[in-house]
Amino acid sequence: MLNEISNDGNVLGVTVLDIQDLPGEESVVVLLNYMEMGNGPVRNLVRLRHCGETVWIADLPDTGPRECYVSMDLSGAGQVFANTWNGYRVAIDSETGRVLGSKFTK
Repeated sequence: MLNEISNDGNVLGVTVLDIQDLPGEESVVVLLNYMEMGNGPVRNLVRLRHCGETVWIADLPDTGPRECYVSMDLSGAGQVFANTWNGYRVAIDSETGRVLGSKFTK
């Protein structure tokens, strides 16, 4: 696969808002600037290997037509936690990028 990180530091052509090492893995989770990605559901959470190869782009919970991730933390073993535009806290499988569950928090 191609390296998804450009010389200007963008990932998949989008500005990076946050980047965190995934504990115990040779990869990072990257939060991309949803404002640059258009309207509608925006899948803006990405796991990359340190070489720049994309492992997954996280699924979104089915919580509305205009949804995206606005923040993240990697506090759970085997899980990534992210907050969405519509006020949900989402648990994401760190291996697959699939949504494990979500809870309305707003």
